[in-house]
Amino acid sequence: MAVRSREADVRWRRAAGLVCLAAAAAATACGPEAGLIGAMGTAQPPQVVVHGGGRQVSLDAFTYCYRNTCADGRPEDLPDLGTVTGDIVVSFPLEDWTFQATQLQPAVAFPQPCDLQIPARLVSTGTGTWRLEPAGPPGRYRVDLFGRTSGGDLAAAFAVTTTRAGSTPAPRAGLGAFYDHDGRPDNYGTFEFGIDYLSRTPRKAAVKLTITGQGGRASYELARVEDECRPKGQVRFHAEVPNESVSRAVGREPYTIEVELELDGTRHAASMVWPRDVSTDPDAGGALTPVFTPALP
Repeated sequence: MAVRSREADVRWRRAAGLVCLAAAAAATACGPEAGLIGAMGTAQPPQVVVHGGGRQVSLDAFTYCYRNTCADGRPEDLPDLGTVTGDIVVSFPLEDWTFQATQLQPAVAFPQPCDLQIPARLVSTGTGTWRLEPAGPPGRYRVDLFGRTSGGDLAAAFAVTTTRAGSTPAPRAGLGAFYDHDGRPDNYGTFEFGIDYLSRTPRKAAVKLTITGQGGRASYELARVEDECRPKGQVRFHAEVPNESVSRAVGREPYTIEVELELDGTRHAASMVWPRDVSTDPDAGGALTPVFTPALP
């Protein structure tokens, strides 16, 4: 079975009700080949159970890779835990699974790219149980749970109304610059830079990268990606630069990468070295994590 990795914030399929199953030793199939997969048998992960406020909801995974089956979908509705003033506990009966949580507003079955998204903490309280520590101000949220183990993953969701304020994530920046491609650096034709969880969305923003290698130095302006729908406090930048031209300009690695960022007239600076400073977080996808001076607002 070809297992697909997914980010904690799952990218929902637009086609309502579309589910595609993949069996072991078979290619992913939708349509005529799906009958063969059905004949071979499919598997579905156990339910994720959430307790809080004297209530319990049992969640079926709407997207998962489990044993011989992969399925992509989205929930038609959200099981509602109601208003919770105390602890929220998540449990799952299988060992060696880890879970992450994200809160979204509004609490709807079909989220949009510009909906508020806040990472929430899941604190292990024993084998197969976690305490959810809600983030952000009190209110009604959709909570996405993303579970992962070696060779599998799942996503499930529920709604809850919180009554106490939680933590607010600090601003976080990420830079996609170079990646190891068969032992050589490759930017795959683009530089990507983004910031999440700023206290407000800047009206004006600009980014310049300066890269110094063993053979030279070059600077690149990244254009702001202007989307109609983007969460508050999130900005993205992009530049298309062929890898060959970068290699000719700066030579071989290691690369010192300086980031000059301007947000509404305030300048911030960061410096990193590739590949030394590549994030070890498996969800970072090989990105760099700039730390700016002064700190991001």
